[in-house]
Amino acid sequence: MLNPNTELPQNLQDLVERLSYVQAIPLGTTQSIPFIAVKLSDENEKYLADNAITCEFKPSIFNISYKGENIALCYVQFRLNGSDEHIYTASYDLKNDKQYSDCYDLLAMKQYGLLVLTNNSHDFLQFDANIELDFNPQAMIHGAREQGTEYEPLLFSEVSYGLSMQGETPAALWRFLEQVAPLDKKWYASMQLGATKEA
Repeated sequence: MLNPNTELPQNLQDLVERLSYVQAIPLGTTQSIPFIAVKLSDENEKYLADNAITCEFKPSIFNISYKGENIALCYVQFRLNGSDEHIYTASYDLKNDKQYSDCYDLLAMKQYGLLVLTNNSHDFLQFDANIELDFNPQAMIHGAREQGTEYEPLLFSEVSYGLSMQGETPAALWRFLEQVAPLDKKWYASMQLGATKEA
C-alpha cells in the first residue's frame, strides 16, 4: 500500500533524500520488532503498491585485524523478491552499543520490519525470519564484540568500506560474503586487512 512520504516524521522525510538504492539503515526496535529502511527506485514503486514484496536477510560477522586493532563488525544484507537487483546492505559496528543493540535485536531471527521508501511514497512491512539454525547468531555477535579492541569509529568506517569494496555490485558482495562467512561457519570469519598501523 502506498502512503505519501509527507505523513512521515521529518527525520524520515530527510532520510529519503540521502538514502541510496543499496543502503539498509537500521531505525531501531519498536514493540520488539527491529525496523530497517530501504529505498526502491520510483519505477519499482508498483511492488509497493501491489503489496508484492518478499524479503530474506543474511548476516556476515567479522573480526578483522587492521592497523593493530581488532574491528568487530556485522554486515546484514536484505534481498527483496529474491532478486540480485534489490540487495541492500547494513553495517553494524559491534563495539558501538547502539549499533550492537540494533543488530542483536535483528539476529533474534524472529520478526523484523522494513520501511520501504520511494521518493514519494512508503509502506511499513513486517516479515518473519523463517530460518532454523543449530547455533545462536546473537551469541556469535557477542563473541565478535568481546574480541574487538577499543578502536576509533573512523577505523571501523575504513574497514567497513574496504570490505564492502570486495564486491563491485551488491549482488557480488552478497556472493563474496556468503563465501567468506558461510552458514556452515555460523556466518563468521576472522581475517586481516592489509594495512599496518602508522607510527
